[in-house]
Amino acid sequence: MELNDLYQSLSMSYNRIDPHHETWMLWLKKKSEEELFEVAIGTILVQNTNWINVDLAISNLFKHNITSFKRLKAVKCAQLEVLIRPAGFYKQKAQSLYSLAEIFLDYSKGSKTPSRNDLLRIKGVGKETADSLLVYCFYEAVPIVGTYTRRFIARMFGKVKYLKEKYENIQEIISNSLDRDYYVLGKFHALIVSHCQQFCQKILPLCEQCPLESQCIYGQYNQTQPELMQIQNSINKPKSVK
Repeated sequence: MELNDLYQSLSMSYNRIDPHHETWMLWLKKKSEEELFEVAIGTILVQNTNWINVDLAISNLFKHNITSFKRLKAVKCAQLEVLIRPAGFYKQKAQSLYSLAEIFLDYSKGSKTPSRNDLLRIKGVGKETADSLLVYCFYEAVPIVGTYTRRFIARMFGKVKYLKEKYENIQEIISNSLDRDYYVLGKFHALIVSHCQQFCQKILPLCEQCPLESQCIYGQYNQTQPELMQIQNSINKPKSVK
């Protein structure tokens, strides 16, 4: 099975499960200023937390009429920290949001699309966040590689190496398999996130309920081929603390 086949299978499965794709349609469509603001700050606020907490933080901002980067830039740091506190790490995230606001305000004034390196200079922004911003906010054709992506393809293809492969190497694999189109690459990432949240969970994946089980090497053979359990063992292995 090729990666493009996997993308088509994902698309077909979610056409049946959720024909409106409400989870990711907002992120992929061309956005109003307010929608762009919500998506962009979400990529910062979601780090090291979940979307329930992010929604609380964004709701706080919107209740105070902070619905654009111009308005966010005008808010005092102490107030911003209080408003986004539900998302955790609020001091660091407040500074990241101010830096992100500067980039978006420059862009709105006619500056060129920020580069990946421009985004990586923001404290707290890593490769996945930078690429998410490029795809969902600037409509650039860049593969996004996250924990869900690694878990999904490692299980589907039965190869533990995908859990440890360099970020750029996974990007290259995706780039060589899918159309270089922001919508396709963004949809692929969003569908993987949705799929992993519903079925391909970190612990006790719901293989028997998964619509892709017949195509998944891990789902079909993990009980009969012990070497495939290396994938699960690697997923469950706690990160080393430096």
